Amino acid sequence: MPLLTDPDAIRAILETDRAWSAYALGDLDATQFSHCEWRAAAEGGPALLLLYRRFGTPVLFTLGEPAAVGALLREVADEPRFCLSIRPEVLPLVKARYTVRREAPMWRMVHGVERSRPGDFEAVRLGAEAVPALQALYADGEATEEAPDFFFPEMVERGVFFGIYDGQALAAAAGTHLIAPAESVAAVGNVYTRRDCRGRGFAGRVTGAVAAELRRMGIRTIALNVAHRNAAAITVYEGQGFTRYCAFYEGVAERVESSRAETGAGGEESAS
Repeated sequence: MPLLTDPDAIRAILETDRAWSAYALGDLDATQFSHCEWRAAAEGGPALLLLYRRFGTPVLFTLGEPAAVGALLREVADEPRFCLSIRPEVLPLVKARYTVRREAPMWRMVHGVERSRPGDFEAVRLGAEAVPALQALYADGEATEEAPDFFFPEMVERGVFFGIYDGQALAAAAGTHLIAPAESVAAVGNVYTRRDCRGRGFAGRVTGAVAAELRRMGIRTIALNVAHRNAAAITVYEGQGFTRYCAFYEGVAERVESSRAETGAGGEESAS
């Protein structure tokens, strides 16, 4: 089927599940739309498949019932590799034709009631001048593979970032992966506390400050992603008014040989 290029038609499908579609709604922004390939199911919908191609490996996002999503996956069967952002029921369809590496069960969390708490350390708004300090902070997590995966300096200028300073250096920070005011959606990310400053409530303070500012801006849907195994972070986010909305998977899918997809692994029907 031809690619779907009408933002209004895409939005109508994404709005059927705003919380799950938060990042995809952000991709309707004019700065992101050119990086997107959208496909919609002709039958069994509403269903949508997005390949986001800003990075070297495209990101796959799907929305809809497995049968309809399976038909859309067949349309991109020639894609050799992509990063995943898919619900659990779609994972078997992907595994029928792809090897999934670095498979990670995740939670999508959404912000509900604001829960500001007093603290001894003030979270301050960070601007573009704080980019070197943020880069130094995040570098602290590289040795332990805890550094944020997707941080780009332009996110600070376009988004909302708060930090807590320890002298001249940042002890903790949180920010946004995206803000799309026209869609009234934002995604919180880039949350990190320096290893020697943990256990002092900094992560909650900076995350809460970001969420509060997004609410002040009138953003209706505020989402974030967190790994199932990261119990400490989940506790912090729940303390700031986020709740678990749905499970999903991240990972990297690499296409297997066509003979295996057709015989050894089975098709979408046998994988479900």
